[in-house]
Amino acid sequence: MKLRAILSFLLLVLALTSLARAQNPIETCFNYLEAQDYKRAIEAGKVAVRLYPNVSLSHLCLGKAYLNTGQVDLALESFKKAERESRTKEELAVVYNWMGMAYDKKGLLDEALLYYSKDLHLSKELGDKRGEAASLNNIAGIYRRKGEYQKALEYYNESLRLKTDEKEKAVTYNNIATLYSDLGDYKKAVEHYKKSLEIDERYGNYHGYAATLLNLGNIYRKMKDYKQAEACLLEGLKRVKKIEDRFWEGVAYVYLGLLYRDTGNRALAKEYLNKALRTFQEIGAQESALEALAYLYELEKVATTLYGGVEVGSKGVKAIALELKLSGDELYEIKELYRESINTTIIAGVKETGRFSKDGIEETMRALASLIEGIKKVGVPEKNIFVVASSAISGVSNVDEFARAVKEKTGYELILLDKDGEVLYNIVGAVPNKYLYSSVVVDIGSGNTKIGYLEEVGGKPFVRSFEIPYGTVSLTEEAKKRGSLRAGLREVIEKEVIPLVKREMEKKPAFKSRKSVFLIGGIVWATVSLTMPESVEESYVRVKVSKVEELRKALRANPKRALNPDLSKLSGEKRERALKALQRVREVFSEENLVAGTELLRAILVNLGTEGRELIFPRQGNWLIGYVVLNGYFAEVKR
Repeated sequence: MKLRAILSFLLLVLALTSLARAQNPIETCFNYLEAQDYKRAIEAGKVAVRLYPNVSLSHLCLGKAYLNTGQVDLALESFKKAERESRTKEELAVVYNWMGMAYDKKGLLDEALLYYSKDLHLSKELGDKRGEAASLNNIAGIYRRKGEYQKALEYYNESLRLKTDEKEKAVTYNNIATLYSDLGDYKKAVEHYKKSLEIDERYGNYHGYAATLLNLGNIYRKMKDYKQAEACLLEGLKRVKKIEDRFWEGVAYVYLGLLYRDTGNRALAKEYLNKALRTFQEIGAQESALEALAYLYELEKVATTLYGGVEVGSKGVKAIALELKLSGDELYEIKELYRESINTTIIAGVKETGRFSKDGIEETMRALASLIEGIKKVGVPEKNIFVVASSAISGVSNVDEFARAVKEKTGYELILLDKDGEVLYNIVGAVPNKYLYSSVVVDIGSGNTKIGYLEEVGGKPFVRSFEIPYGTVSLTEEAKKRGSLRAGLREVIEKEVIPLVKREMEKKPAFKSRKSVFLIGGIVWATVSLTMPESVEESYVRVKVSKVEELRKALRANPKRALNPDLSKLSGEKRERALKALQRVREVFSEENLVAGTELLRAILVNLGTEGRELIFPRQGNWLIGYVVLNGYFAEVKR
C-alpha cells in the first residue's frame, strides 16, 4: 500500500475553502483512514463527495475507504472520478496507484500493471522516491502472480532499497514472503512474514498485521503445522472482521477451508470455501471468487447428488434437474431428470433503454416460479436449487431491481455472472479432469460468445478469456440491420469478429496452442444434431470443421433438406431421440439463426487455428451444470 504525503494536497484544498479545518469532511475522512476506522471514513467520504464533487481528494478518500473494506467495484468507481477531477501530476500519481490496486484486487492484472506503470512514470518525473518505491512493490506483485518470479524479486529488492521509512518496508517483506511461498521455500517465507509482523506491530499497523498473520497461517498449513496454522488463521480472521475488511475476510475463509481440507474435515472445508465464494462475489473480487470455486471443484470429486439450476438469459428462462456423479477422468455421469425452457421478453427493449421493462420482469417472474416448481417435483432439495443470471442479464442497468423481484417472488438470491465466471463454469461443467489445463472452451450463446481456458500460475488456477459481442441471435439481428442477411454477416464477421479473435490470439498464444477445443452452445448442439444424428446418445462427440462447413453449405443450397437429415440408418430409441432433437432444433432456431450461427462458428474455428486439433462437443456440459456443481451442499441420493 502506498503511503504518500496526501495531507500536503489536503492543506491546499482546505486553503481554498471557507470552512474551518475541523469541519471539513475531506480531512475527517483521511483522519478516519489513518485510524483504520473504515466505516466512519466511508460516511465522511460520502459527505465530502456531496459537498466537494469537483475535488479529486473527496473521491480518492472515499475510494480508499471502500477498497480497505473490500468493496472493490465501488472503490474503482470513486477512483475514476478522482482521476477526472485531478489537477496536478502529484494527485494523478496517487490516483493511478490506487486504481492499480483496485484492478489488482479484481484480478485484472494487465489493467493493474498499466496503472502501476503510470504511477511509476509520474513518480520518477516528480522525483518522488517514496512513490517510486511503492510503485515498484506493486509492479513486482503483478509479475509474481504471472509466475515471473525472478523479475518480481528484482522489483521487490529495488523497492526495499528506495524505502527509507522502516514502517513502509513491512508490506514488501510480506510480498517477498508470498513469492517464496509460491516457490515452495517455506522457511524463507516464514522469515519474511515475521519481519513484516514485527514492523507492523511496532508501528501499530493493525490492518497490515492482520493480513500478514493470515498469510503466515497459510504457510504453516503448507508446512503441515496445523496447530499453529489454525491459531494464526482464526486470530487473523477475528482481526480483519473487526476492521471490516471483507476482501481479507474472504482470504481468511479460503485459508481455513484449505486447512480443514488438509486435516480431513471435508464438511468444514466446504463451509469455509462457500463463505469465501459468497464474500468475494458480493464485493466484486472476481479472480478470488474463481479461485475459491476451483478449490470447491477439487473438493467435490465424489458424490451422487440431485441438483437444479434455473438460468435467466437473453432469450428467457431455462431449467435443468440432474442426478450427477463426479468420477474418474470423465467429468460427470449425468442422469437428466427434468429440462424445460420458457421464452420471455426480458431482454426486449434493453438495447434502446438500457433497462428491463416492468412487463418483462413480471413475465420472467412467472416463468421462474413455474420452472422452480418443476425442479422441486422431481425431488431436488430446495437448498440444491440455484437461480443464475447470465452475463447478458447481469450488465443491464436495473439488474438490482430484477434481483429484488426474484428474491421477493421465489425466495432465491439471483446470482449474477460476468464472462470470466461463465468461462470457469463452462470449463468445470464440460471438460473432463484430464483436459482441464490443456484445452480451450468456446461457448457461443444467443447474445454473445465467450472463449477461454484455465491456467495454473504459481499453484493457483486463473481463467484467461475474452468475449465476442455477438451470439447466434444477436449476430442475426445486427446483420439484418446492415442490408441483406448474408452481406451483413460477411461485414460483421470480417470487420469485427475475425480481427478481435486474431488480436486475442496474439496476446495469448495458448488459445491457439492447446490441443483440445471444447465447443458449447446452441449452435454447436444444432450442428451436431443436424449433421451427426447418429451421435445422439454420445456424451462427448468428436466434431470436425468439415461438419460445420457441410451444414453451412446445405443451408445455402437446400434449407429444407438441411433441417431434415436422413435417419434411415437409425432405429428404435436412438431414432426417437434423434427425431426429438431435430424437432427441438427447429423450435429453438429460425433458419436465419442457423445461417448466422454456422457462419460465426466456422469463422471462430478457422481463426483459432483448429486444424489438427481435437474438437469436442460435451452434450450435457454447460456453465449452468458447472455452477450447480461448485455451489451446492451435496445431498446423498437415496437408493
